[in-house]
Amino acid sequence: MRDDHSIPPQDQASSRNGLLDLLRFSAALMVAVYHFLYRGAQDGGYLDHAFGAAGVAVSLGYLGVNLFFMISGFVIIWSASGRDWYGFSVGRLARLYPAHLVAMTITFLIMLWWAQPPYQTDISQWLANLTMLAPMFGSGFMDGAYWSIVIEIIFYGWVVIGLFSGFIPRHTDATVAIWMLLVMLNNTMLGSRPVELLFLTEYGSYFALGIMTWRISSLGQSNLRLLVAAIALAMTFHAAEVQRLDVIFRLGEASSAPLVALANAGIVGLFLLAAALGRHIKAGPWVLALGGISYPFYLIHQNAGYILINATAPAIGKWSAFALALILSIAVSWWIYARVEPVGRAIIRALFSPAARYMPRTFSRYPAPAE
Repeated sequence: MRDDHSIPPQDQASSRNGLLDLLRFSAALMVAVYHFLYRGAQDGGYLDHAFGAAGVAVSLGYLGVNLFFMISGFVIIWSASGRDWYGFSVGRLARLYPAHLVAMTITFLIMLWWAQPPYQTDISQWLANLTMLAPMFGSGFMDGAYWSIVIEIIFYGWVVIGLFSGFIPRHTDATVAIWMLLVMLNNTMLGSRPVELLFLTEYGSYFALGIMTWRISSLGQSNLRLLVAAIALAMTFHAAEVQRLDVIFRLGEASSAPLVALANAGIVGLFLLAAALGRHIKAGPWVLALGGISYPFYLIHQNAGYILINATAPAIGKWSAFALALILSIAVSWWIYARVEPVGRAIIRALFSPAARYMPRTFSRYPAPAE
């Protein structure tokens, strides 16, 4: 059986999974449609226009975020297997921050222009959101969608710790197994909010299922890997039910428990299918581009889209306003992906990559693969 050291970075790049790129864009689209057609009018009056039965039909679109988490677990552990902790950290910063900075600033300017409840903002909120961790500075997120990016950042932080300590890649299976034991313990017995936040016990099962799917598909089966994957799979259904109850608390209504479980099984099945088949399907430039715009699309669509729909619906109708918000969100995302991100990545790598030469040799065993 191969270990993680046997997979060169160049081989990882050449075997990119195109179906996961399509699935990532589909997840972002699910969330955007859910926000525009359902959540915006249901939660706090962000949208002035409800979409009736169409909104109810997409009311489970929030599960697209869980799909993101599974894909992230798969892709991040794949990427981390060929890097040291510093190269991984710089790579994540270069991937996340340029799009965040520009999308958040665009949202800030649109909210300043609109300046009507519930979209008030000020320069202090913009400054806090520059950190990507605004609540730590006593401020709200510039856009409600940013909460899941914090979950991702915490996950990346644990991966960095694993790489620094050597637990990743040497003891990845055992580390994830301990994590899943903690997830089960906190979710079913302890109910500790600090443990939930620090160790991602609410959504950790989705990340863990992604991680174990990559390890099984790339490194082969073992009893421990199969057991951990089975536990993670079971705990995704627990997480989905907790989310359903949270939706009832926030919105006053939710789909039935069997329907949510069925939908959770659907997104897990789609992910596993894409993970299994994607390496055998060549990812063309359009597929890569759709995967690439999914992150800026997720960042830019919500508050800016709500404001655009509210501003234009009286003149062109709510359905035309919905279509316009969706199309413009994708267009701006394309601009960020094609024009902003390459420059931003180059700047961040230029600023931080020279520091790698001062890293202890022990922690610089691998070159950082090209993204």
